[in-house]
Amino acid sequence: MEDANRDARMRERHCFPAFLLRDGMSKTLQPDRTGAVTNPRIVVLTGFMGSGKTSTGQALAELLEWEFVDLDSEIEAREGLSIRQLFQQRGEPAFRAIEHEVLRVCVSRCARPTVIALGGGAFVQPNNAEALSAGNVTTVFLETPLQEMLQRCCAEDAVSPENPRPLAADAAAFRRLYEARLPSYRAAAVTINTSGKSTVAIAGEIAGNLRLQESR
Repeated sequence: MEDANRDARMRERHCFPAFLLRDGMSKTLQPDRTGAVTNPRIVVLTGFMGSGKTSTGQALAELLEWEFVDLDSEIEAREGLSIRQLFQQRGEPAFRAIEHEVLRVCVSRCARPTVIALGGGAFVQPNNAEALSAGNVTTVFLETPLQEMLQRCCAEDAVSPENPRPLAADAAAFRRLYEARLPSYRAAAVTINTSGKSTVAIAGEIAGNLRLQESR
């Protein structure tokens, strides 16, 4: 219940899209009387599992007074299942198809400047390139030390079926997957080294790098 209340407060604070609305369309991603712009600035955070995309995205959105969208949270809200359950029950290809559609909707319907935190594998999927190549989208790779991400994701030497991250069941697989994805991550427009930095400091560095106006 506490988690649900926290998520509800976060949606209200950062204007998360609400895929569970009856019409399936996000209220926050539609133009309103406050003057939504045609092509609002969108910053997309990418990186491996445990790189801090969600926490940094929240910090950046708060710093800039932008909207914030966590892609995995939107997928879970729309499907009514956790990411792990989606992988287990439907398989990765089906999950990636859902992920692509949710990302496409989020990007195309943004009505105000928005920070989007991707799931760890979204950026490396070829079919997401078109959505992320729009002129108003800037991609940012959060480069984080591997050992730090391992600790955050609780990836163990032995396979753990209880790990909520479906592709982090064991440390060896975690390392291999990171190495395979790293070249794709480095294709992002901007790379930010997060080692030893707080989420607030990382958010400030992103804002400065992209010359975004802070709200305070």
